[in-house]
Amino acid sequence: MEVAWNTRYDTGIKLIDEQHQELFQIVDRLRRMVQQGADRIAVEALLQDLVACSERHFATEETYMQRFAYPDLAQHLSEHASMLTSLHELLAKFQESHQAMALMVPTFMEGWLKHHISDGDFGFVTYLKARNLA
Repeated sequence: MEVAWNTRYDTGIKLIDEQHQELFQIVDRLRRMVQQGADRIAVEALLQDLVACSERHFATEETYMQRFAYPDLAQHLSEHASMLTSLHELLAKFQESHQAMALMVPTFMEGWLKHHISDGDFGFVTYLKARNLA
């Protein structure tokens, strides 16, 4: 099953949409690698890339939200921090027991991305549009 970007996740903010698409691509590559029994080192490298890409993306979103005084910034920051903690924990668990964790990471990330974009990021986009900022 492919982890695919869908236009329903399009926020209308070019940079954020590009980063969301990149996250979906990494998660899809990760799922395919795991299903094909890829080398542990290659999977771990892609997991590390996922963590780094997530950190960059969250920093981008947070910069936008701070710039436009988004009132739910604290909640969004909390979601980002929680997700990064989970990603770092999953990476550490993968390093300890790669077989057990490998299949869990893409499923977890796909669900989180879809939920976060639909429920979290669209709140910010709605805020911007209501103020003619997007």
